[in-house]
Amino acid sequence: MTAEEIVRSHLMMITGEPILKRGRLIRAKGALAASSAALSPAAAAAVAEAPPVSEIAPWALKGISAYGIGEKITDGQYTNEIVLKLYVEKKRPLSKLAQPVPKKLELPGLPPIHTDVVEIGKIELHGNTARMRPAIPGFSIGLATQAQEAGTFGMLVHKTGEPMPQYLLSNSHAIAASGYANKGDAIIQPGGADGGSAPNDVIGSLTQWVPFNYDPNGFANTVDAAIAEMQPDAASAAIAKLGTPKGINTNLKRGNYVQKIGRTTNLSVARVEDVDLRLPSTYPGAGGKLVRVGFSDLVLVTYYSAPGDSGSPVLDMDGKVVGLHMCGSDTIGVFCKIANVQSELGVEVVTG
Repeated sequence: MTAEEIVRSHLMMITGEPILKRGRLIRAKGALAASSAALSPAAAAAVAEAPPVSEIAPWALKGISAYGIGEKITDGQYTNEIVLKLYVEKKRPLSKLAQPVPKKLELPGLPPIHTDVVEIGKIELHGNTARMRPAIPGFSIGLATQAQEAGTFGMLVHKTGEPMPQYLLSNSHAIAASGYANKGDAIIQPGGADGGSAPNDVIGSLTQWVPFNYDPNGFANTVDAAIAEMQPDAASAAIAKLGTPKGINTNLKRGNYVQKIGRTTNLSVARVEDVDLRLPSTYPGAGGKLVRVGFSDLVLVTYYSAPGDSGSPVLDMDGKVVGLHMCGSDTIGVFCKIANVQSELGVEVVTG
């Protein structure tokens, strides 16, 4: 097994990922299939036969904000050692922890690895706030029924193989009330928090969103995404300051740099730290009560965003789309991979 494969096996084991049943993959689609396919038969067998997380890594069940794979950082320097990354809101003294994260981890059937605990602050769902006509990706948008909210217009897309009509792409929590809005609801530009309202500022209508899987223990979700059909000539495909996307990039690696433009923080650049992020987040459920939504196959980058940037387009430095910004803290940002967004919604990015 390679070093990264060993770390990936540990990651899957401590996040309780059931990947095999009698030697065959289960839930073999999307990110889960990709994670499983990256393992050798020996590694996959070790993960499949692992005891419950509560027995082998009880420390992983409390206080961890997200889990991933990346380079170990020592005294602010990247060491080239691939380790298991444990992201926490705030580091605490070891003397205050009943079950601290071990510096060296060896789970059943796997060689030992090192861990790296990284303080990232509190992760929150996240400008350009002016009214723009045509509407421009990177600027404020929102659901007309949410007068105090605003997110970011990500990019234009169309259904796979169907150039028209075109749709606005953003986060589900930005334009679909996390799945609790109604198809046909008006989308406004700018969003309500920035002075937009219906009917004068309507640019489209909510069409589709990716429903969340609310499994209290799993990481089955890969995207927070929704689309709205645009009114004729209501929007431009050219992203503010970045232009029309030149294509998509599905081969993002740690150490790459990306750029995003959003409603709140405008244009910013970040370094990719983790391309295997598993994030147990919280979203409003029925009645507004917060419920757990587990994500996998996300990308974590250095700080580049703030609330209101949710739905921002994320591009590589060559102008190709790599993702859709989702959330962040005061030290990091998180986005969904564009390949997962396109697959889940059945869309393609409008490119030039």
